[in-house]
Amino acid sequence: MDKSVYQMSSIGGCPRTLAAHQLEYEPIPIPPEEIERLNHYSQLEDVAAQQITDLGYRIEPSSKCQTCLERYGNERYGIHVEIDTSLYLLIGHLDRRLILNGKRYPVEIKSLGKSSWMKFQKEQFNGFASYAGQECAYLEAEGVPGIYWVMERDSGKALKYIVNDINNDLDLPKFEKINLPVTFPEIEDKLNLIELSVQENQLPEGEESDSCWFCRYKYLCSKPEDKELKVETSSSLVEAAESYKMALEMEKTAAEMKSTAKDTLLLHNKQNKVDKYRVSGLSISYRGQKVREVLDSITLKKENPDIYQKYLKPSAPYDDYSIRRLK
Repeated sequence: MDKSVYQMSSIGGCPRTLAAHQLEYEPIPIPPEEIERLNHYSQLEDVAAQQITDLGYRIEPSSKCQTCLERYGNERYGIHVEIDTSLYLLIGHLDRRLILNGKRYPVEIKSLGKSSWMKFQKEQFNGFASYAGQECAYLEAEGVPGIYWVMERDSGKALKYIVNDINNDLDLPKFEKINLPVTFPEIEDKLNLIELSVQENQLPEGEESDSCWFCRYKYLCSKPEDKELKVETSSSLVEAAESYKMALEMEKTAAEMKSTAKDTLLLHNKQNKVDKYRVSGLSISYRGQKVREVLDSITLKKENPDIYQKYLKPSAPYDDYSIRRLK
């Protein structure tokens, strides 16, 4: 019996999705506008690769994978790597390799929107399980530390990391050293359990992850009421939905950034007993701590409902709606 083949880019994701692919469930088609967007993001790898070259580093370029073309008839791009286990074959495609002192180190390039870029800057792989699984497999296949380059699509700003450099083999200026939150034996355990489910023709439980929004097997995890809803695919609605989700992430990130910055700015007032100061285009005034008087409407409604009803007035009309993220 032929071994199952898993793509390294997907093994950090949901077990149910991985099993569904092996069991040949029909994936949701990718809308043409989404394909165009993904192709554009792939083209940005060349921009990031040039940024690395501009720093004076020599890199091995990417090309069409002849191995996958001859073996599977698939047109893939990148530097082919694989791990052959007793149960399955892992296949991946490195974006580039950095050549330094006669050694080659895998380079993974991600081009992210602003909110995702800021999230990676804050949480790194802890907030991107799918990326962590992919990188873990790449490093296992190569047997050396990796270079991780995360570019913000709009500005071109880049986060520069050296991943899993346990023996301090790499010393690159302005690169931060980080470690993955997952090990390859943990990935093997996960895939072994998935293989057992596949052999029994069953789907394992799904897991919410950072890749849920792009999942092509969402219908396998949908609630009954979700399955009854018509799925819209028009470009204007898809774009609006993507903008809304991005705005939610930006709101969350902005609120956290604002809170941290506020604490730092006010700490200067308190520690130095300064009422007001200016810095970098901001004026910060501190007037001590205060309390507000608020109306306890719950108690008023309970103890004196007549007065509560007397002063209860309707508001101006507003749209009653809900927009929620689907798992």
